[in-house]
Amino acid sequence: MKLPKLIMGGLILLALCPLVSAAPPSPVISPPELQKAREDLRLSQETRDRIAGEAAALKASGKASAEVVAAYETYLARVQEMVVENQNLVARMESAFSAHPNPSLAATAPASGADNADRIKTLDRQFNESLAAFDEMLLRELRILQAASAKRMKGLAEAAAQAGRQAGEKGREAAGEKGSSAEAPEGSAPETAKGEKTRTGGDPAKTPGSGKPGETAGASQEAGGRGSGGTGVPSGAYTSSADDDIVARQLREAAEKETDPELKAKLWKEYEEYQKSRVKP
Repeated sequence: MKLPKLIMGGLILLALCPLVSAAPPSPVISPPELQKAREDLRLSQETRDRIAGEAAALKASGKASAEVVAAYETYLARVQEMVVENQNLVARMESAFSAHPNPSLAATAPASGADNADRIKTLDRQFNESLAAFDEMLLRELRILQAASAKRMKGLAEAAAQAGRQAGEKGREAAGEKGSSAEAPEGSAPETAKGEKTRTGGDPAKTPGSGKPGETAGASQEAGGRGSGGTGVPSGAYTSSADDDIVARQLREAAEKETDPELKAKLWKEYEEYQKSRVKP
């Protein structure tokens, strides 16, 4: 009766030996460039899906005009172009990365026995020497791909931002037209010939703190580069990137990397105007 138990125990030990002697493979860590490309792709897909949902809701409501729906569809098409660009970049980067040697392969050989240990040390040394050269080549290739895509993405982001602003403006105009058709509530401010409401006890052509007809205090501050000394760099609500969708992120990154002061200010202005106009999810 003892023999079968001994045999069974030996079989179990034999089955466990490869697991004990073999070193587990090291996890493969993607370069930061590839990780960022994947994150941009994820964010662009989320942005596209959000806009697609908004466009579908407008159509289903039956209340939006054909012009408003068309504006949202254009906005959606521009963002979809950014999704495609991000998909292409990730595919090219992953192709380059997959051709790169996997550092974990050096640790998959059995680690038992003195001869094997010496052989593994030799292989590791040779592998690490060649890996350093491949690392440099890989990073150079990834950065070239990243830079080329950034140039294309800048133009796509600006086009998407313009389409997004137009969609937001059309939506607000449509909502304003519906609101103006209703009767004004009792006690509301009267309207001037231009349709602008006046403030009680004030100049109908002026608002406090502006010094210019029809301009609010906030608008006069924004005229000089959003209160940032004319540079266009956000100094208030948009200093954080936490609320950036893919369009805003690309505009922000382009503005941060731009060295020409005028172009930098233009990009920051586009970024902030887009953030102010887009419909929050």
